[in-house]
Amino acid sequence: MKFQFPLFVYFLWYLIILFFQIFLQPIYLKTAESLTLYQRLYLSWVSYWDSAHYVSIAANGYKYPQQAFFPMWPLVIKITSFILPPLLATFILSFIFGLLTFVFFYFLAKKLTGEYYAKMALIFFACFPSTFILHAGYTEGLFLTLTLLSFLLMEQRKYLLSAILAGFSSMTRLAGVGIAISYLLLKQSIFKRFTLLTIGISGILFYMLYLQTIFGNGFIFIDAQKEWCKVQGRCNFVFPLIPLINYANLLLAGWLKPSLSTAFLDWLFSVIFLILLLPVTRKLGFTYFIYSLVVLILPLFSTTVGMVRYVLVAFPVFFVIPSVIKSKILFFIVCILLFLLELRFVTLFTNRMWVA
Repeated sequence: MKFQFPLFVYFLWYLIILFFQIFLQPIYLKTAESLTLYQRLYLSWVSYWDSAHYVSIAANGYKYPQQAFFPMWPLVIKITSFILPPLLATFILSFIFGLLTFVFFYFLAKKLTGEYYAKMALIFFACFPSTFILHAGYTEGLFLTLTLLSFLLMEQRKYLLSAILAGFSSMTRLAGVGIAISYLLLKQSIFKRFTLLTIGISGILFYMLYLQTIFGNGFIFIDAQKEWCKVQGRCNFVFPLIPLINYANLLLAGWLKPSLSTAFLDWLFSVIFLILLLPVTRKLGFTYFIYSLVVLILPLFSTTVGMVRYVLVAFPVFFVIPSVIKSKILFFIVCILLFLLELRFVTLFTNRMWVA
């Protein structure tokens, strides 16, 4: 396997963001509190928003309602913190898992679509507005690394290893169950398929066992998620399409205007990615459709808030985008526009403003 292309794309992407943060970000957005270079390049990535909760869990264990944050990422931070300070461990781990995500993304895309489309898909992925989150102390890097490698092993018919990694994925994020469900579509015996399914969801099962043992409620992570929703005043449990329909109605009524606001972008990317499930099914097969559907639908049970980030793990959609946008000129125009939006997100995120 050739690593040169994904490594080149990753380091180029990383260095452009670094250059932007050093030289252009202070000019692009002036705030009442001017951030130092140390804050922009380091602290802002690992000590605010969800990152702060993961580091806190790694250092002190769970305190309600932190149970909404799954344990695999804090566990990895905890283990690494034996040799490094927690924040530095989080920063370095994010860099490593971001790199691995680019590599495994390229390898799996190449196997499924060919070298040309794999390269184009990786370029589009790097330019996507929420890919910057791989730089932060969030779960996306670890989750995508485990998930992409799990599917690579599945393609190589190494089902047991694939299922074990899927188990770690389901301990990282609830969306990991999407991999486990896909095992039911394998052309294997019913016993083997359900065995792989069980291994694939073992991560969340072990987490529930831990919660039952420590807190007396194996489903407390659901209650904790509802608590976060109350605090943020942004979600209720609804049928997945309702948030999309409600937002569309507000747009049609003229109460909301299309803009670069995160609310509109969350809605827009939700709709686009759901539509792109059709070419995913046609070009990649039903297995990748099921996985993508699960990871897109789960967050939509409450709201479209944060969807611009949640769609990032629906990697099969990225695989088919180069074949959907057939014009190279149009493809690269879209990439440039999306990357400019990604730099905007970097600025907002590192200035402690809500993005996703």
